[in-house]
Amino acid sequence: MASDKSLFNSIFRNVGFLTAGRIGNALCSFIYISLAVRTLGLADFGLLILIHSLASAASMVSRMQSWQTLIHFGSEAFARKDIPLIKQVIGFSIRLDTLSAAIALSLGIVLVLIYGTLASWPQHIITLALLYAFCSPFMYTGWSNGILRLSGKFHVAPIIDFLCSTFQTSATFVGYKLHYTLGYFLLIWGLTRVIDYAGSVCFALSSIKMNIFKIYAHAFHNRKWKLPGMWDFTRNVTLNQTLGSVSGQIATLIIGGHLGPADAAIFRVSRQIADGIATPAQLLTPVLYPELIKMRDQNNWRGLKKLTFIMFSALLLLSSALIVLSFFSGGKIFSFMFHETIENSSLYISMMLVATACNLLLVPLDPLLTVMNRVRFLTLNRTVITVLYFPVLYIFTSQMGLYGACIATVLSSAGVLLSRFVGIWLFKNDLRHRV
Repeated sequence: MASDKSLFNSIFRNVGFLTAGRIGNALCSFIYISLAVRTLGLADFGLLILIHSLASAASMVSRMQSWQTLIHFGSEAFARKDIPLIKQVIGFSIRLDTLSAAIALSLGIVLVLIYGTLASWPQHIITLALLYAFCSPFMYTGWSNGILRLSGKFHVAPIIDFLCSTFQTSATFVGYKLHYTLGYFLLIWGLTRVIDYAGSVCFALSSIKMNIFKIYAHAFHNRKWKLPGMWDFTRNVTLNQTLGSVSGQIATLIIGGHLGPADAAIFRVSRQIADGIATPAQLLTPVLYPELIKMRDQNNWRGLKKLTFIMFSALLLLSSALIVLSFFSGGKIFSFMFHETIENSSLYISMMLVATACNLLLVPLDPLLTVMNRVRFLTLNRTVITVLYFPVLYIFTSQMGLYGACIATVLSSAGVLLSRFVGIWLFKNDLRHRV
């Protein structure tokens, strides 16, 4: 009992650290988004969102989930202080991130050229988007985040969030006062990503007491090293996570291409508000996964099952409360950010929060199926649902506008959640035999 209490205290303490940073970031985002909209106007702000979405989509598509690989294969070695093995696992993760960065930059440039042409963007907008694509490699802090999570240094996250939020809000305020244009705001958005990346790397290197030259030299000196199953695990978990992450960016681009930048901005901000309201619960994922891996290594399957059930029940209650809250307060938040009243804004945010609630309920289920070595199942059903989502989104958006886009998004998220229940039912005997 004392052990369970200590575990829950550890989980909620670490979630508290992450939440503190995200709450500050969310409050700042309300300010800098509102200032950016008032300075640029809704149409140019929509272009800012679309250009950022192109770079984000390139980053998300190319991301190898190196932090999960590092924790999955390095947790036991870290616990027994096997430094040589830990360095090898970190090196493997660094090589994954380097490959991801190269693909992100190349893909970002290609996406801008294709989307800019299809959307009939002027040449100067395409040029700005091409320059912003160089931020793509800095949008993912995989191996450094893995080290920080493995070593339990969750208190670092709010420090980095504070630095980024302070810079972005202050710089946006300057742009608002001096009436700067789109190029300036893209520069600020891009520099914020670089600050986030640099902060994560610096704290991670400090944690393992190595400098960046030594860690990279070690990583590429032993570039052929890998443990059995490393590539298979990385490939499957990456595809599953990427499909979940990138669908929101691609959805924004589809809506922007079909309905225009202003509607794309409304859809994106609706989703952002919903995610912001649910932030504390979403932050359970990076905290919960290392604990489940420790339980797996200790063969504590009974505790793992109990923890999953408690977390799922708590998230179900929280999700229900958040949906009710958003229906009454969503429109007011929207009016503050856009400085104008948007028709049906509360409905859009409520529907996005239903989709977010479905995603929240995946928080304990995905890691459970992952530690049961059922990553291939997760990847397969996520792929099928995502492939179906985009044509449904396009058709619903064509017929019903933003309302249809929200319906398609809710159906997609609900489909993923349902597939996880099917997975738990199919593989329940595996868990029963281990308990």
